[in-house]
Amino acid sequence: MNPAFEQALQARLLWLQVRSYGSLGFHQMARDAAHKAYWLVEELAMTQARCEIPFATYAYPYGAKCPIILSDVPRLADLYEQAWSHETGVIEEEREEAAEQLRREQSKAYAIKCIERNDWKALDLPSPEHLSEELYAGRPMRVDGHFLDYEDGIVWMDNPYGVEGCLGEEPTIQLCRQFLTRIAKGGMYGPEP
Repeated sequence: MNPAFEQALQARLLWLQVRSYGSLGFHQMARDAAHKAYWLVEELAMTQARCEIPFATYAYPYGAKCPIILSDVPRLADLYEQAWSHETGVIEEEREEAAEQLRREQSKAYAIKCIERNDWKALDLPSPEHLSEELYAGRPMRVDGHFLDYEDGIVWMDNPYGVEGCLGEEPTIQLCRQFLTRIAKGGMYGPEP
């Protein structure tokens, strides 16, 4: 038998107990049976929401539509639909986070390869040597939203959020390389919201 149908049937049988216990005056037993039925319906809805994913557990998931065996009980039908809707929202957030994480990892791997080749142009960044020269010459530079300026023996930096800070003393090639490497890998200097 289909496990989803078994779970829906079990919830429906529990709801019959709720009605029976309630009519006999066994209100605590009716509440206990109702809580079990609610839990089963929520669990079923969450499992069914995840069945939309490839390699689903069940051959024929109910999906967003409430199982017909529960549809004539408004509380259970509403609970199923709400739980299914909530779980699909959670799943969508998980997918978006996973896609964003993958994009960041791929971007970071690409940046590392470009840095190893010393191909700063592919990253749309100045080379460490060029950045060092410009700062030593007293010309401020804007790099990926960061504003850098060398004055009074200190490299000052404003990050994209306007937070000021000191990057270092001398704009050496090594300091510029450290800064550019962090930026290329998706990092930022200073606090961010």
